[in-house]
Amino acid sequence: MKRRRGAGNTLPQEDGQGTGMKRGRRKRGKMYIFIAVVIVSFVVLRLAGLAAAGDGGTVVTAVCAERGDIQESIRTSGTVLGEEVKVIYAPVDGTLAEVYVTAGDAVKAGDRLACYDMEKMEKRLRQSLLQLEKSEAGYHGALVDNSQNQAKLNEANVNLGVLDQQIADNKAYLKQLQGGLKTSQRQTQNDLAAASYELTRKLQELTPGTEEYGQVNSELSRISYLQSVASSSDYVARMEQEIADVQERIAGYETYKAQMESQKTASESAVMDTYDRTQYDADKELAVMTYTEAEAEYDLAKQGIVAGFDGVVTECEAVAGGPVMEGTRLLTLESSGNLKISFQASQYDALKLALGQKADVEIAGKVYPGEVSKIDRMAVKGEANTPLVGVEIHLLETDDSIILGLEAKLTIYTSRAEGALLVPVEAVNADRDGDFLYVAEDGIVTRRPVICGISSDTYTEVLEGITEEDQIILGSYTGLTEGMSVTVVP
Repeated sequence: MKRRRGAGNTLPQEDGQGTGMKRGRRKRGKMYIFIAVVIVSFVVLRLAGLAAAGDGGTVVTAVCAERGDIQESIRTSGTVLGEEVKVIYAPVDGTLAEVYVTAGDAVKAGDRLACYDMEKMEKRLRQSLLQLEKSEAGYHGALVDNSQNQAKLNEANVNLGVLDQQIADNKAYLKQLQGGLKTSQRQTQNDLAAASYELTRKLQELTPGTEEYGQVNSELSRISYLQSVASSSDYVARMEQEIADVQERIAGYETYKAQMESQKTASESAVMDTYDRTQYDADKELAVMTYTEAEAEYDLAKQGIVAGFDGVVTECEAVAGGPVMEGTRLLTLESSGNLKISFQASQYDALKLALGQKADVEIAGKVYPGEVSKIDRMAVKGEANTPLVGVEIHLLETDDSIILGLEAKLTIYTSRAEGALLVPVEAVNADRDGDFLYVAEDGIVTRRPVICGISSDTYTEVLEGITEEDQIILGSYTGLTEGMSVTVVP
């Protein structure tokens, strides 16, 4: 037979289960009591507040300013970038044989990023060397020919000078012979004797070995010869033969002179003038420069395209097998060891920033120390035409887990004050006249103008306008005005 629950009746309970149900009822009973106490307390306080309001005005919360340290900071975000960015250009004209990287690859300093087709570079070097050798050979050949032509010219000039003298001397001798033939033998002998005497006397006055001594002595020998001819029996025949011999010598000298004049003319036209020499020098210098340049290009190409520092290839425009001109953009490399965070600050934050300020940089959940390393001196226009200032944070510590291009959360510590007079941020009000606080003085609201310093997330530094004893009204109260009666509660 089943039992029904009724007044004063309880259901039978099994061991264990019934005990658990009793404990549950006790817990719920305690909770209900707690809630009731809270509600009652709230009602009591509310009634007390209303009573107070009815007696002394609006109930407000107030605190006193406190002395303490405050740290002002700017919270923003930026992008992780390499502090060193290098655009790599083709050092020489040529063809890329291989490209070893693509965008996004991490590289170490000294790694080869690309290489040239050295077979083509070597061919170019050989061609320039052959051109240089040809130019030098032509240059030296021209110098040899010029030297020979100059020697012939010098020879012709010397011979022409001697021939002119010889011709002149023989013509004078011929004239003398022809004159002697016209006079009597005796007169000729007398004249020759007188000439011999005079030449002998003159010879005695001269110094042996001199040029004049030689000339006089030669003339004296000729006079002696004429004397022997003049004393002979066949004087006329011998004189006529001598005249014929002299005329023949003169004809031979003149023929040789004509040859020397022809040699002189030919040599003069063949000898290099200033223009010719300059042209040969310029050709040789150009060939030397061409080879030197080709050699330098070969050496550069042989080195290949090499990473100058640890970093990441952010752009790759190089193509294997493709020709490139000197200065062609190939790769962009950003450093991975030296990193920075780049962001744009508002004009208000920019005024608080200074080089060297410390910062906490959070990247992928890990915090790294940093400092402000660069502040642009010219703002740019952002969205809504608002001015923005470029700022960079240098990371003082890095590791291999940092990825370029990630977003970084920044906390930049701009200012710090120690032992400052501090009030809660929510207590500070502002209008067109500046910052002010509401202060409760003997139950009356007073508007107190203040000069504020730096602020944190929770506190603001007050430089002038209040003391530590002033009761600063917190929060925002509708209709709160100077002169209003209030009741202050902690």
